[in-house]
Amino acid sequence: MKILRIITGLTLVFCLLFTLFIGKNKISESEVNNKPQEYKGILTMWQIDGFEGGTGSRKQFLLKVARAFEKANDGVLIMVTTQTNSGAMESLSQGKIPDIISYSNGTDILKYLTKINVDRTISSCQIADKTYGTAWCRGGYVLISNPNLIEEVFPENKIENLLVSKNEYTQPLTALTFENIEVERIEEKEPMDAYIQFVSGKTPYFLGTQRDLVRLNNRGMSYNAYPLKEFNDLYQYVSVTSTNQLKKVYAEKFIEYLVSDKVQHKLSEIKMFSEYVVVDYDEENYQKMQSITNFRRLSAFSSQAELKELERISALYLSGKSEYINKIKNMLV
Repeated sequence: MKILRIITGLTLVFCLLFTLFIGKNKISESEVNNKPQEYKGILTMWQIDGFEGGTGSRKQFLLKVARAFEKANDGVLIMVTTQTNSGAMESLSQGKIPDIISYSNGTDILKYLTKINVDRTISSCQIADKTYGTAWCRGGYVLISNPNLIEEVFPENKIENLLVSKNEYTQPLTALTFENIEVERIEEKEPMDAYIQFVSGKTPYFLGTQRDLVRLNNRGMSYNAYPLKEFNDLYQYVSVTSTNQLKKVYAEKFIEYLVSDKVQHKLSEIKMFSEYVVVDYDEENYQKMQSITNFRRLSAFSSQAELKELERISALYLSGKSEYINKIKNMLV
């Protein structure tokens, strides 16, 4: 009996020690494996403005969306900062890489992006069968005429003098090549300079964007508008740049939220359009611009050299050299 009590005692001690030093760890490992990890920290996001928006700030819109996302994802914070194109490229080359980046054509960032898996995608962000981003808003080109100088938007598809709003990265001439509009003389100016010249009242035709409609409506100036329907490069894309797997999960989750119906319908707040839903507008010209779909586009990852080449050959085509149209088409998606 004495030996039996000793064996029983030793067994109890062994069980106790096993539970304290080994079993506890096994239980903890089981709990971790069965419960998905949660990220607690800050995701950094850059907003790069490559073209004029509608009204307000795209950064402020993203901040508002980020605050709503944070409320639904306890412990996750998203810090949105504005970058210039050149400033972003300089920072990336120095190894300063955010977790998420919002950008448009002219930002050479493909090598910094990671593949993502989101429900709403766009062909201009795809290479082969891999997706590296998606579009979260877009603008559009619009041909505007002064009704005090000309009654129609354009007469018989021919314009003698056209004022064009263009910045460093946008391609309004490419948009014009697919509209079957013959133009004799084109004058390009920076967006604000072009707008000021048009409202001076001496320019009959003006190729602008959704931003110019906002300015004209705010000014109360009468105008006619014809949204261009075939080509559009005024897209704001969003991609993941983080290589941290846990951050990447929440970065993708934020992108899914950004392109959700709930958020996309709110693009009316900044007078921008959606690729996925019908954004409600009372103003007829915004309704028309929102309704246009299936644009020809550039790859989101087109280099600045490619943009310069597209600009060059589009100008040649519009000058009467029709053989360049196939080269233009081959550069689009």
